[in-house]
Amino acid sequence: MAFDKIRKMITTENGDIYYEFEDKGYQILYTQPANEIQSNLINYGFTGPTLLCFPDKKCDFVGLKNLIDESGLKRVAMENGVGIILVNPRGENWKDEEAGAYEAVTGNLGIAQMNFRDGLAIMKNDAIPDEQSYNILGSCVRMYVYGFGSGADYLAKHYLKKVSGNITMGDLGSADVTPVCVTLKDLSVLPEPENNDIHVVSINNGDQANAILRGNCAEVLVREDMDLKRDFLEFTGNFRRWVGRIMKAYNYEEEGIIAKAESVMLPIAPDNESFRRGMPFMRNKDHKVGYVTFYDKDLDVKNEKHPLMLVFHGGGDSAYATASLAEWPEIGQEEGFITVAVEMHMKVSALEVAELIDHLKEEYAIDEERIYATGFSMGGIKSWDLFQQCPERFACLLPMDAVDYPGNNCFFSKTENINQDVMVPLFYVGGVTSPLVELPCHDERAIARMKYLAEVNDLVKTFDLNIENKENWNDLFVGEMGDRVETLHDEMFPQSDYYAHYYDSKDGNCYTCLMAITNHGHEIRPFTNRYAYGFAKRFRRVDGKIEIHEKERSVLIKAKRID
Repeated sequence: MAFDKIRKMITTENGDIYYEFEDKGYQILYTQPANEIQSNLINYGFTGPTLLCFPDKKCDFVGLKNLIDESGLKRVAMENGVGIILVNPRGENWKDEEAGAYEAVTGNLGIAQMNFRDGLAIMKNDAIPDEQSYNILGSCVRMYVYGFGSGADYLAKHYLKKVSGNITMGDLGSADVTPVCVTLKDLSVLPEPENNDIHVVSINNGDQANAILRGNCAEVLVREDMDLKRDFLEFTGNFRRWVGRIMKAYNYEEEGIIAKAESVMLPIAPDNESFRRGMPFMRNKDHKVGYVTFYDKDLDVKNEKHPLMLVFHGGGDSAYATASLAEWPEIGQEEGFITVAVEMHMKVSALEVAELIDHLKEEYAIDEERIYATGFSMGGIKSWDLFQQCPERFACLLPMDAVDYPGNNCFFSKTENINQDVMVPLFYVGGVTSPLVELPCHDERAIARMKYLAEVNDLVKTFDLNIENKENWNDLFVGEMGDRVETLHDEMFPQSDYYAHYYDSKDGNCYTCLMAITNHGHEIRPFTNRYAYGFAKRFRRVDGKIEIHEKERSVLIKAKRID
């Protein structure tokens, strides 16, 4: 669903924007506070909190402003690049209101990768160019709901339970819209929860109400006073709903991780097909590229050199989402590197990524010998682009869950004169049960890519495979069994086997690893990324040549040799 029109919109002197929408008879007010984290360039709609308020009584824009200012929610929104939603009752208050208001809001949340602005995801109709509709930019993954007075009574009666609904995107498109955390202030009735996994903040409520909440909900935080910014940092913001259950959310302020939204104007490179396709009079000379930089708060990123990990998102998500779900900021904190997640990278060519690296070297103390890059899905294709077009910039590349014929790139076109002789250490991951082409067992495109990799990295194994004869391959998934193979397991996904195939190059060293994961669709798993970085950090590019760090060399031969 989507709103077919904006009923009313105002912009304040300080840049806050207020919208009025209507659905199913409910008036829905929404504000996107002005912020300094470039929310029109960096997409926070995938991972930022969705903040939904049920007021004590019907209110207007002034009432919404007063509520968010007094409660601390405005600061939460500003610091997370998101807006705040308020749904009004049909009558003067929520007394005797039937269930349905919550679903009216969740059904109008939506995601847009590129066409988003001022807190809205904007959907266009290709058949009717002037026609467009709107979703509030957000999802149900981090759905935090706040009830005040009769609004708290309404939530306590109807929404402390599992909720299903029609949504644009929640947990990867599922229809579970159950709140993650519900804040109830000034209840006048006793809650009526079903047994659930919802977290609750109870403000100024009685002992009997709190006992009912504790007996039926997950964790319950009892407060006497209201400070929703404090509660977000200490409790509310720590949870998300993913793959059908409550999991830890990413609260970088609490974790001691700096997350900075940044941007740079880059010259448009000759290989940037997204701009070259325009008419000559429409072609720009440069374009703005957004990115998010993550690093540990105690890391001296200006004076002491640190490795750099570039992260590229998939074709249906965003920089912040991919970095967070993959836990690259946490891995960087543990390992001491800087993570830079590039937004809308499918409008950024491989040669422009090289320009971005040069810019980052001016802003941060980057160790030029330890520059790495990874990406999921279309971001994996971007990692292969870097292998093809600017291999000399990287100590190791970690493409994930995507392959195509050699030469094919993120612009769905062919790159000429691709790398033929610059060896790049590489760790690749593919899901056996993915609906897309990820492994040689899926399609000849993957075979061609691995054969190309074998030639450039000068592998002993050649990947001379025939898809028609795959039942005779010496490995069912990658086709060419590694010189050593290690089987790994992840306690988060115990149903999967992780087969890491190590391939030796003709110089006797191992620079290449392919991992096939059973019971793994098209998805991101932090376990894989930690293991991949463990492989990558062994390598340095020194004076154009790859060196294996002596302290790490022994890890390369720990896997069982296959005779």
